[in-house]
Amino acid sequence: MQIADKYAPQQIESKWYDYWIEQHIFHSEPDQREPYTIVIPPPNVTGMLHMGHMLNNTLQDVLIRRARMSGKNACWVPGTDHASIATEAKVVAMLREKGIEKSSLTREEFLRHAWEWKEKYGGVILKQLRKLGASCDWDRTCFTMDEARTESVLRVFCDLYEKGKIYRGVRMVNWDPAAQTALSDEEVVFKESHGKLYYLRYRVEGTDRTIIVATTRPETILGDTALCVNPDDERYAWLPEDARVIVPLVGRSVPVIRDTYVDIAFGTGALKVTPAHDVNDYMLGEKYGLESIDIFNDDGTINDKVGLYAGMERFALRKQIEKDLDAAGLLEKTEDYTNNVGYSERTGVAIEPKLSMQWFLSMQELAEPATKAVMEDAIRFVPEKYKNTYRHWMENIKDWCISRQLWWGQRIPAYYLPKGGFVVALTTEEALEKARRIAATDGPATGRGRAGHVVLVVAVAHLGIRRHPLPGQQGDRLLLPHQRSGDRSRHHLLLGGPHDHGRLRIPPRKALLERLLHGYRARQDRPQDVQAAGQFA
Repeated sequence: MQIADKYAPQQIESKWYDYWIEQHIFHSEPDQREPYTIVIPPPNVTGMLHMGHMLNNTLQDVLIRRARMSGKNACWVPGTDHASIATEAKVVAMLREKGIEKSSLTREEFLRHAWEWKEKYGGVILKQLRKLGASCDWDRTCFTMDEARTESVLRVFCDLYEKGKIYRGVRMVNWDPAAQTALSDEEVVFKESHGKLYYLRYRVEGTDRTIIVATTRPETILGDTALCVNPDDERYAWLPEDARVIVPLVGRSVPVIRDTYVDIAFGTGALKVTPAHDVNDYMLGEKYGLESIDIFNDDGTINDKVGLYAGMERFALRKQIEKDLDAAGLLEKTEDYTNNVGYSERTGVAIEPKLSMQWFLSMQELAEPATKAVMEDAIRFVPEKYKNTYRHWMENIKDWCISRQLWWGQRIPAYYLPKGGFVVALTTEEALEKARRIAATDGPATGRGRAGHVVLVVAVAHLGIRRHPLPGQQGDRLLLPHQRSGDRSRHHLLLGGPHDHGRLRIPPRKALLERLLHGYRARQDRPQDVQAAGQFA
């Protein structure tokens, strides 16, 4: 037998890898041997292999092969994440190329296109891993929207909700105007951006004097509801306690508040307060009871709440408002300015801080044992310097926004009732029983139930709106009846997990609503959130 003088991977690697797969060399079944299992961090179904994947998966392969050669029952479980935002963007782009707008489709029609796209284009990265020779148990390939993962995600959601760790409320979130969905803090990437610092003139009401305010976002003056100065700033000692100023161009009279939060050394020491579109302004607004005026539509255009610039795109408005302020004599000056701006990791557009009704996972109790494990060296970082980085992150972690306004994902298992409130349940029958208990306590309610629309994003799986039978059971299971007639927005609870295809027969909408909702009223565990829901639902 002649040995080639050069290695030809095309002839060797595919031959032997195909042989390994045919002989089920990498397959594992439970037996008496010591188990050794790795679950692959699921790459996005839209993804392509890059150097990060190469390094990560090579290390996993080394570990799993060593365990296998050591006589352990080694199992490397492969799979992909359904990647709600990325996949939905791909499907929307594909439909647009065909002349179809998402807004013209029902949710069911859109999901048919999404599943077709996934079956045709998804999973390329798993084929690339095969090319690398990854020794995964391919018979166990999972998808975060398959039936088993979806059931797990929904069960975990219901369990965490019952334990009081998941709640629904109006909070400041990172809003992606391109994907038209909320994002978690971890999905926002801060980049250095070159812009301008605009110095605006706010006239003190009843006088001819003005206060100059520096801002990087002049378009948000439409939502200004106060002006804030530091009480220790001598420059503003002349202002009376009940001073008010006029918002430039808008003409709105707003109060001047005093708080040590304002940095005397930045700009002019005066801060415009826009509670609906800045996290820090929101906290000031809560502290002083200020009105919050949301000036943006979900797509980043200006709404008609103020009656100015309605329909304009936010960055086009920034240019226009600079011209209008200058023409009105309300622009003192501009300066070139560099600052860090948050961008969506998924779509690459600048995010907008926005008040929105969302679902959140309370993180404090969950973070404490995770922090303790690292600080007591039960888990060790290499290099060790990242131990303090991790501690700082965990000690300052915020509640996690786990809902997304998308169609591709697992639907949140919440049922909204006729006169406010909701119940969270794994099945329709369970939801009905909870509604009956509420009715027995609070008395009957009349009217039709409201349906909502949300999906999940947690480390377990994405909770898109899905219907599926539970294992070993028969009959329909309607998860998340959250669709309001005439309203095409959707919220998806994204919990890193799988979804089923929603192919089962569902009872007629009218019959289902009457069966579930008629005559029952949910208890209001968080009255302030239920009341706010009327404004933001």
